[in-house]
Amino acid sequence: MAAFLKSVGFIFALLAVIAVLIVIPAAQFGVAGNWRVVFLSISYFVFFLGTVWRVVRYGQLASRQEDRQVQATSGRIASLITIVGLLSVHWLSLYTFSFQYRTVNIAIEQYLTVTGIALICAAILVSQVAIKTLGKFFDRLTIKSDHQLVTDGIYSLIRHPIYTSYILLFLGFCLMLQSLWGFGLLLIVCVIWFGNRITIEEQMLEERFGEEYQSYSQQTKRLFPYIY
Repeated sequence: MAAFLKSVGFIFALLAVIAVLIVIPAAQFGVAGNWRVVFLSISYFVFFLGTVWRVVRYGQLASRQEDRQVQATSGRIASLITIVGLLSVHWLSLYTFSFQYRTVNIAIEQYLTVTGIALICAAILVSQVAIKTLGKFFDRLTIKSDHQLVTDGIYSLIRHPIYTSYILLFLGFCLMLQSLWGFGLLLIVCVIWFGNRITIEEQMLEERFGEEYQSYSQQTKRLFPYIY
């Protein structure tokens, strides 16, 4: 029952985040009724349902204070930049979309829309698979007493598939809204956000698992198979 109530609370928090990132700016800029905006809002909700599933099945996530990124000064700075940056990416993308979507070449618009949808669908799939593969170890940056190094499934290809799914989701968002400025800002935010978080996470895992993690790192890429 407690887990159910917490999951309900998380869903309301999720709806609030979607409202701040998409619904409110879309209404402000007069594009709330556009089908792309509706699709993106629904997609964000579905994307984050993986976290709800995890909370219902395994219980509450660790507290924010236990997160290694929050504990580090560089991590707190990166987190602040990420919050402000992602808010700016979404509002800027919706703003530019509000006055240019009627004038973009139809062929280009269709290509960007289809590509954006494909990336978002891939993001949802990668996220759900990664979260279910991690199970109870999907959490904030913490090490549990019974922590195990997960290297099977999608983790046999890349070490941070959940971060990959975020990148795909936000990239799809910018492409669907045809926002070059949003895309440029997103690149900066992702470099700061994931650059810092991955560094902290990999140091943490190497401290815990030593040579096992070093060997795993040598056999896999961070975010994209065969690339990086």
